[in-house]
Amino acid sequence: MQSTHLREHNLSAVLRALQAAGEPTSRAGLASLTRLTKPTVSKLVEELIGAGLISEGDPISAGAGRPMVPLRPASGTLLAIGLEIAADHVSCLGVDLTGGELSRRTAYGRAASAEEAIARAAQLVREVRADAPDLPVVGVVAAVPGRISPDGRLVLSAPNLDWADVPLVEGLRTHLAPEAGDIVALNDNRLSVLTEIDRRPGESFLYVRGSTGVGGAVVLEGSVLEGTHGWAGELGHTVVEPGGLTCRCGRRGCLEAYISYHALVEQAGLGPEVRIEDLVDELSRSSSRAEVIGVIGRSLGLAIANALNVLDLSTVVLSGYLAPIAEEITPVVRETVTAHALAAEAGPISIERSDTTPDPALRGAARAALQPVFDAPGAWISRAATPAGRTA
Repeated sequence: MQSTHLREHNLSAVLRALQAAGEPTSRAGLASLTRLTKPTVSKLVEELIGAGLISEGDPISAGAGRPMVPLRPASGTLLAIGLEIAADHVSCLGVDLTGGELSRRTAYGRAASAEEAIARAAQLVREVRADAPDLPVVGVVAAVPGRISPDGRLVLSAPNLDWADVPLVEGLRTHLAPEAGDIVALNDNRLSVLTEIDRRPGESFLYVRGSTGVGGAVVLEGSVLEGTHGWAGELGHTVVEPGGLTCRCGRRGCLEAYISYHALVEQAGLGPEVRIEDLVDELSRSSSRAEVIGVIGRSLGLAIANALNVLDLSTVVLSGYLAPIAEEITPVVRETVTAHALAAEAGPISIERSDTTPDPALRGAARAALQPVFDAPGAWISRAATPAGRTA
């Protein structure tokens, strides 16, 4: 490995270890976590402090010997921006390296067109940027409920937004360049799952999120499975009823056509004023709750069984509107999975609810916007060393 690559690798290892530690850590502690020598860690730490990526606390005496100097990711020294473009709102969140919230903006209401949604999103980014005018911007990551082209240029299909072949990244760049830094668009479920990965480091599981649509992600040993085109985990468009109900994607029999918010509201004749968190309660007013849970659980269970047969996983995490009803729906899902999934022969399938983090797609987008700093701290150090980098 070339010396420059080795330095970058080691800088990243130190910064990631400090992030993962979750609490202030000494240089000696970082050496133990990274398995680097203490002199190497000390040199790397000084570089990271100089670039505003690590901060030192007051020395702490612990008996005999030199006091321990606690280190932590630096707060308030840079700005990473997450966007969430949903059917009924656009939200923007600015965070620093610790993940601490610096600014948040939301605009409610459905945009009349993709162009309007992009302009609205760009305006929110500018407002969040204005709340931290002196901080350099790492970049912007936009969470979108749809499929992104492999090159990241187009939102190929986002049925719940009525989008097809929308050049989201180019549109945002036109409105924001150059002050926004790098701009990336990613599927909202791939971003939502990041907070769950933080809770379950190194674990493997199938993530299912019930929202205006239905999405998911496959996590293998702590990493999201991308697939050839970056679409792995599209559970909402697996078929649970061949030739069945028409999905918003234009195909028939998709899981999303049966258990998404839009599908359930439409089938029950409810209006858009029903909040997604009240969906099951509202549906239970005209049908028994057991019937509602049964309808959702059987369709979901069939999709999960098919996925588990392909992926050989034993843990399922329910998110979105499915999380609060996870305990109720588990017996129905488990019965269906047991009847159809080979994995059930190896033991019980674990069906769990996600954490209660609000706005997981938005927070995941902001978290992803920080990732370039953790991946390549050396590049950020070089940028911070220039006058433009310090004042952007």
